[in-house]
Amino acid sequence: MKICMFVRNPVSQDPRVQREALALVQAGHQVTVIGQAAPGHLAREVWQGVAIQRLPRLGGRLRTPLQDLAQRLGRRVPPRPPENAPETAPPGLAREATPSAGLRERVRVEAAEAGYLLQAVAAGLACRAAAYHAHDLDTLEVARLCARLGRARLVYDSHELWVEWKETKGRLPAWRIARWRTQEVRGTAAADLVITVSDGIADELVRLYGIPRPLVVRNCPPLTPHEPGDGLRRRLGGDPRRPIVLYQGGFHTGRGLLELVAAAEELPDVDFVLVGGDSPFRQEVAARAQGRANVFLLPHLPLAELPALTASASLGVVLTQPVCRSYALSLGNKVFEYLMAGLPVVASDIASHAALAAETGVLAVCDPTSPAAIAAAIRSLLQDERQRQQLGAEARRWAETKYNAAPEMARLVAGYAALADRG
Repeated sequence: MKICMFVRNPVSQDPRVQREALALVQAGHQVTVIGQAAPGHLAREVWQGVAIQRLPRLGGRLRTPLQDLAQRLGRRVPPRPPENAPETAPPGLAREATPSAGLRERVRVEAAEAGYLLQAVAAGLACRAAAYHAHDLDTLEVARLCARLGRARLVYDSHELWVEWKETKGRLPAWRIARWRTQEVRGTAAADLVITVSDGIADELVRLYGIPRPLVVRNCPPLTPHEPGDGLRRRLGGDPRRPIVLYQGGFHTGRGLLELVAAAEELPDVDFVLVGGDSPFRQEVAARAQGRANVFLLPHLPLAELPALTASASLGVVLTQPVCRSYALSLGNKVFEYLMAGLPVVASDIASHAALAAETGVLAVCDPTSPAAIAAAIRSLLQDERQRQQLGAEARRWAETKYNAAPEMARLVAGYAALADRG
């Protein structure tokens, strides 16, 4: 079967997309992934049998004439300050509060989306695929149109509860939320197969849209050799006998990072390492960690380097906070990466983590909003080195026997086999 996947990133740093595409190629399918251009990436390449095409950003070509129209319309709309605004608001604030400012922002977003839609649909139809696979809601409309125009199957891979997640983040206009909600209603109704990342999100999609229960494909890493070393300690320096607590992932709110930095103050004999890319919130975390000798922030690292580096820590932390329903129902991929690295885990007490803790015995769950609770959970795993090593070995055993990519990708391949059987 010819399969065309869509994703709104350069592909190279998206392990879920890579794993799924590679598994389908290895099962005998022909897979093209259409991503987006980024510096240092080729427009076209073949990676382990997966064809990757990266689209340039063309929104600017449509944006200029539409913005001119918006500005002309805006000049005919009398400025109106927001409700309860002071009588002498700063000039910059007054300009941004006018209807024309909102109109210009909408034109900017609409132009960028129109540019992406046109080129992505054209690229997708050129693939002449038998199935179009949308990774997350921001590609669902493209995949739906391709499937409809090309008389092909539609697969929707929901990585999170997109609409609720975006709505909770706030500061987005109501029309954008309404647009996404309409697209998800329409797309899930048209989809021949819906996939998601956790049982909780699968159940929620059923409740929201009345669809058959989605196929759950968890974000487990491939089985890799277990090679613990001293990679992190060599980067940090210092006493090799000091334990290392590792967080790896995005620097975003709702991940318990400020609370983790605060917990470090209660554990001066432990080193805390946070690994991830730059973001505005990373700067806030860095400011909070300033002056704390046992907290280290490392930059984003290539995926190929992470397994060995992770295995050199003493334990991993995943402190997802239930700040939105998507987070509350999630099952973090980092948990499984820590298990693969042979690390016990300190995790937030959301339902999926609590269930995994009960099953495996290698997670210590805690309140992710309490630095004292986080410190206590870390202390409980580090107080006995022999016990910590036993828990690490047990974590690795669970990764080898159940929580690795092989059974998850087998479910994905079976789902596609069922699609192919339908003709």
